[in-house]
Amino acid sequence: MTEPVAKRGVAHLVLSAARQRRNATVLLAVLLSATAQAQPRLDGDWRLTLEDQGRIHTGILSFETNGNHLAAFVDGGPVPIAIEEDRIEIELDYRDGGGRLLSYALTGDIGPDRLEGVLTPSLDGPPGAWYATRVMSKATAPAAPVDLSGIWSRTSSGTAKVHLDYTPAAQAIVDTYSYLDDPALRCISPGLVRVSGWPYPLEIVQTEDQVTILYESFHEVRRIFLDGRGYPRDLPHRAMGYSLGHWDGSTLVVETEMLTAGYVDLHGQPLSENARVIERMSLGDDGQTLLSELTLFDPEYYGRPITRHRRWQKTPATVILEYDCDPYPFFRGLELEGKLDEYWQRMRQRR
Repeated sequence: MTEPVAKRGVAHLVLSAARQRRNATVLLAVLLSATAQAQPRLDGDWRLTLEDQGRIHTGILSFETNGNHLAAFVDGGPVPIAIEEDRIEIELDYRDGGGRLLSYALTGDIGPDRLEGVLTPSLDGPPGAWYATRVMSKATAPAAPVDLSGIWSRTSSGTAKVHLDYTPAAQAIVDTYSYLDDPALRCISPGLVRVSGWPYPLEIVQTEDQVTILYESFHEVRRIFLDGRGYPRDLPHRAMGYSLGHWDGSTLVVETEMLTAGYVDLHGQPLSENARVIERMSLGDDGQTLLSELTLFDPEYYGRPITRHRRWQKTPATVILEYDCDPYPFFRGLELEGKLDEYWQRMRQRR
């Protein structure tokens, strides 16, 4: 008589377990459905603004949904995120002026068209704030040139996102990079992407058919031609490339090709000779702020375009000084460290 009771108990347990599995499956399906329904609220590009101790840095925060997975990127580089209902957490890596790898913790609320919250630096500085608003696509506008001429001093180089969406070829270069490879240490121009973000001032001279940018950094000169010409493919590539521009409303759109292969930062992020840069330069509402959004397209090394955001303030009293750079200390230092032979070997391998 006890056996049937035992069988009923086992059957009850089996049925209960089956119900639990079914309920768990239903619950999981509901959660996944809810996640899939919630994530499209974020899909797309958002204009990201960081406020840290009086400094303002901007970037592009992008969300993409693949199935039930939501991925996030800042300026072309992946960032870890966590979302719980209407709360979001983002970890953003960057380098400070001394080259240290640091990070911001961004925590905040998700609204229909605005994300905002508290920015916590990785060091012991005071907390700041951050927010992001949706980037709305704009139709091309008739040319309405504005005067960009003057002397400008940099106030922000953007989010300075470090880890990017590397291809295997790029990852191999980053992994084997040495400071010996940095051309700037030898007083050689490191190229458009890096020079445009350096802390030295620049001067813009503007005419109807050309915008000329005179950089204090490395005495670089950049000519942006507005006369409708094409690229002179018979000329050699240059560190600053060859730039063609046109006006989209009051925004100067500059497309640069024919860049010398090099690096986009001082830690080995590579740039190929087939890279292309599109830069959008505009004036802020006060007319005294120059804004630049630079996008690097280089599929040989990056799975996604890289963006860099620069900000300058007009400073008429600033004087463009001589860029005093002597490569002797670099080579003398290598000699004293016993690394001169290693340097020459790396240079031969790069050719």
